[in-house]
Amino acid sequence: MTEAIAQIVVVGSHAPGLFVRVQRIPLAGETLIGWDYQEPVDGGKGSNQAIAAAKLGVKTSFVGCLGKDRLGQEAAKWMRNVGVDLSLTSYSDTSSTGVGFIILDENGVPAMVTTMGANEELDRQHVDMALKSLRGAKVMLTQFEIRPEVALHAASVAKENKMAAIINPAPAAEIHPSQLSVADIAIPNETEAKLLLGYKPELEIDPIVMANELLDQSSVSCVIITLGEQGFVGFDQSGSWSGQTPEVDVVNTSGAGDVFCAAFAAGIARGWTYRLSSEWACQVAAFSVTRAGTIPAFPTMEEVETISN
Repeated sequence: MTEAIAQIVVVGSHAPGLFVRVQRIPLAGETLIGWDYQEPVDGGKGSNQAIAAAKLGVKTSFVGCLGKDRLGQEAAKWMRNVGVDLSLTSYSDTSSTGVGFIILDENGVPAMVTTMGANEELDRQHVDMALKSLRGAKVMLTQFEIRPEVALHAASVAKENKMAAIINPAPAAEIHPSQLSVADIAIPNETEAKLLLGYKPELEIDPIVMANELLDQSSVSCVIITLGEQGFVGFDQSGSWSGQTPEVDVVNTSGAGDVFCAAFAAGIARGWTYRLSSEWACQVAAFSVTRAGTIPAFPTMEEVETISN
């Protein structure tokens, strides 16, 4: 066993979004001329959360799988630039780095395709090895942009190694809430919570009711449901609480959910309570939406140092 070099271990994905605009979404077999192709500084849920946590001053390690291509090299550079440890990141010999293709019509409505690429190769054996090496870490954070069974396994191993195991079940997967019992904390957004509980996304359901249901069905210690501009609700064995998003001038909400998860994990790593960590995470996520871009908008601890415990 080696000495842990991180307080937070992020087990997750890297799948940057590639954007192009078109007048309308093409039909099957049709070719259209598009414009404004962009490759923004944007990660997957895992790399976003690792970068956001590191920028908040917490030693962070990323456990994932990248391709040996340009996009994989760029991902590694972005993470190293903010101090994310990549010593337990693997690189595929056969698969390219995962990406998301986003086609925006003239009204800005997207059609999206994601290819998981190298993310598919992250397996239980690699997670076992990585978490054994990092067993002194305080928090493990994972998502469902890798194979859900691998994320659930990571949570189980993290708990065995006395880490606080956090699952951000995004994107939504076809699992029963009871499968989240391997974790300590679940952080879905409102739509993901509905899908986990078997509700249709368009139904209007009290988020506190959903948080209570998820707590009961999953047996985790804490459920936090993020609500975008409406803030969040939380539920643990002591009851419920909520937080409102402060009024800010919104520029871009991309990555705000990842910032919330990373900031919450940073709070837990610092020994804060669930309530304090969630309230602070809401403030940090709100700060991030006031600037353009995804990763470039993630704040540093110095920028949010007035938000304290």
